[in-house]
Order: sequence, then structure tokens, then C-alpha cells
Amino acid sequence: MLRRVLPHLLALSCCASAALADDSAGKIKPLDDTTVTVTDLTDAGREVPPPSPQHPIYYVGINAGFRVYAASVIAGDPPPDPKTMLRIIAKVLFDQGFRPADSQHPATQIIVCSWGMIGSEGKNLLGPGGGLQFLGGDKLNFVNETSIAGTGPTFSDAMCRSFHSGIADTILEMSHDPLYAVLLRGYDLPSVQSGKNVQLWETRIACSSPGNSLAEALPRIVVSGQHMIGRETTKPVVENAAHTRQAWVEIGETTVVDYIDLADLAKAKEAARTQQEQPGADTKETQPKP
Repeated sequence: MLRRVLPHLLALSCCASAALADDSAGKIKPLDDTTVTVTDLTDAGREVPPPSPQHPIYYVGINAGFRVYAASVIAGDPPPDPKTMLRIIAKVLFDQGFRPADSQHPATQIIVCSWGMIGSEGKNLLGPGGGLQFLGGDKLNFVNETSIAGTGPTFSDAMCRSFHSGIADTILEMSHDPLYAVLLRGYDLPSVQSGKNVQLWETRIACSSPGNSLAEALPRIVVSGQHMIGRETTKPVVENAAHTRQAWVEIGETTVVDYIDLADLAKAKEAARTQQEQPGADTKETQPKP
């Protein structure tokens, strides 16, 4: 399939150039709601160093557009303008070290992007909802959650369910909701050109649709999950990025300011103690007042 669309790969790359000229994507704020971001790497993807502004990865893009990924959805919730989505995705990719290829920098990856919805059948007592896989449920300790109803949990199942983490509980709860979702996949371009589709990574970003709208939420969840794009996550990253500060500590080169001999330090402490115990020349004893 990728070989058939190879001549049309410039769609997202052109939008990336437009995004750099028009920085309106940088004005989009993260969604003020809980989002889940998951990135899986293949064995081939783990051999590729993650991109950075200093060591970028150059790509060409395929716009797969709006999709209904699973189940049915309710009409009447219009999606955002495709140009807006592509501009924001391209800007976020640029900030994370993915740069559009040009004549001086040939592409090494293809990035396929799409966005849309995952429907829901509503809450039930038979296990998680249909969005569990998209939300990274396979990275959590869900034991036999999708077993055939009526078989009953084993002791091990019951113990694992009792000790779910807060992240796992959030994922389970969200899996029953309709979800707004963004899907990004990276492929090795030289392999595609030789007739092999070698996937390197996949990033999935989602939020619950109740209380949100497609046109507002989809652009913002791209910004919310931007720091995990193309970077493997051991577990789903669950956060409200609008209330989370991205911070780090940089430790500079170590330098020696001065040396202190421990023996000299002990002598200095003893001298100070002796001086404190001896009354000064001007010290006078005073009788307490009646």
C-alpha cells in the first residue's frame, strides 16, 4: 500500500513547510482534560536513535485523514479542518526533531498520520471497553480481563484486579467512553522503496469525548502528547498536559572549588569549641536582680 502512495508523499511535508512560515500551530494549547499517549517501537525502531533538534530525522508524510477506527459513532460532531490538523501535526513533529525532507536532507522515514474517533458500546460489567488496546492496555497488568463471561476469575485474576494502579483504573474507565484519537506511524523509507513495509514506531493519543468536541479536542491532544511521539513508553502516559510542567535538570561539568583536609577540619572545630568555653576579657559576672 505504501508503495502505491509513494508519489503522493509530499502532502504532509508541504504542510510542514507552511507550518514553519505560519506559527499559528504554536498557539494551540494542550487539552485541559485527561489524555493518554502510548508509543510502541518495533525491534527495527529500537535500532534508530530518537530524533532531537540537534540530530533530526527527515521524513515525508502521508495524510490518511479522518477515520472512525472502531465501532459506530454518533453524527453531529464535525471534525476539525484537515489543513489545521496537518499544520499542527507538522509543527509538533518539527519541535520533536522530525524535519520535512528537502533536496539537501533526503528522507529516511515515512510518517502516516490520521485522526478520528473510536466508538463505544457503553459501560458493562464484562470487562474493559473497545478502546482498551488503543489506550495501551497491553502495557498494564490486566489479567484475563477479556475472558469469556461466566468462567469466573481465578484467585490470581482477583488479586491483580484488586491492586490496579491509578493509571490502570483511568485506562479502564476511559475504555468504555467514546474516544477522540490521533494515530501516527513511522516507517523506514528505504525498506518501502525496496518493497518491504518495515514499521518503526506507532504513537496513539486519545481523550474521552464526553465534555469535548472533535474540532476543539483533536488539535489539542496532538499538543498534549507531543513529547512522546516516536519515543517508546513503557506504560500509557496519563496526564492533563495543560496542568503539567515539562521540566528537567541539567548538571554542568564538575569542577573542584577547594580541598579541605579532614584533620585540619577536626583541629578547627576543637579550637572553636575551646574558644567558646573560655570567658572573654570583658566578661563580668552579674548578680541576678531580686
